Amino acid sequence: MNKIERVRAVLRGEKPDRVPAGFWFHYPGTLTAEETAAEHIKLFRETDMDIIKIMQDFSYPLTGTITRASDWRHIRFGGTDSKEFEKPKEIISRILDEVGGEALTLMTMFGPFKAASFAFGDDELMFWAKEAPEDVAEGIKIIADGMTQWLQGYLDLGVDGLYYTAQFAEPGRFTEEQWETLVKPFDEQVLSVCRDRDGKINVLHMCGEPEYRFRVELPRLRTMPGDIVNWSVKDNGLSLKDGRAFFGNRPVLGGMNNKQNLVSGTEEAIFEEAQSCLREAGTAGFMLGADCTVQPPAGQKVELWRIRAAVQAAHEFPV
Repeated sequence: MNKIERVRAVLRGEKPDRVPAGFWFHYPGTLTAEETAAEHIKLFRETDMDIIKIMQDFSYPLTGTITRASDWRHIRFGGTDSKEFEKPKEIISRILDEVGGEALTLMTMFGPFKAASFAFGDDELMFWAKEAPEDVAEGIKIIADGMTQWLQGYLDLGVDGLYYTAQFAEPGRFTEEQWETLVKPFDEQVLSVCRDRDGKINVLHMCGEPEYRFRVELPRLRTMPGDIVNWSVKDNGLSLKDGRAFFGNRPVLGGMNNKQNLVSGTEEAIFEEAQSCLREAGTAGFMLGADCTVQPPAGQKVELWRIRAAVQAAHEFPV
């Protein structure tokens, strides 16, 4: 099997010829499109991983001033004809030109609610979400519509699917009713794009914010669209084995601690952690990855040999 066939087998819940693996981390937003593409290609080439995830280390063209509740109804999100779309467009084109036929390529997107948090501040967003939920919902819908157009643009450029970060389902942030009004429908709107296009993939990454200790109310996301699911094992206390059953025996991505051996461990420790994940998860419908982006301490860079060691451990595990 090649890398594409291997991952497609996992998505069908089958055993590939060897277990695929994929890991990623953020890049400075100050990099040019050319530099960003080069970093992604370097990661892919030097680690031998089986999938390419293009990071969203850029901002959406989201504008508006919020001084009263009704202002949420008038925010603006630039479309694929905006100058801001040119950077991800160039990043995608450069990556696909170089390695597009070698592995499936996914575009990362944070959800509409997170986009609002980036643009207007989390405290401001949460205040108005509790104070004027109907107005905020109208604003989030504007963002979701814009993101839907961007995702269609990404797919038209040739990416194979979406790596979607579903957030704002942390314990204590929203009641279930509030979440179902303000967050869920707009997550589902974006996820519906790949679901409705033949051959396109949704990866559902469920993520909590630091102030909530990265925890998530996973039952809320249990039926969210996703061809393969990823959650933080260490932060949510849901093992790979139990998580597979919890999410209806869907294919699973993940397992490794994103802040431990992958950033500071020895080759032996990385190998043992990776293979421990594989012994628990099995080799059918499973791709080795991490709880979230590989996250070294501030000022420390990710060393690619560690990621390569984890990938090699997956590739060498008997299927």
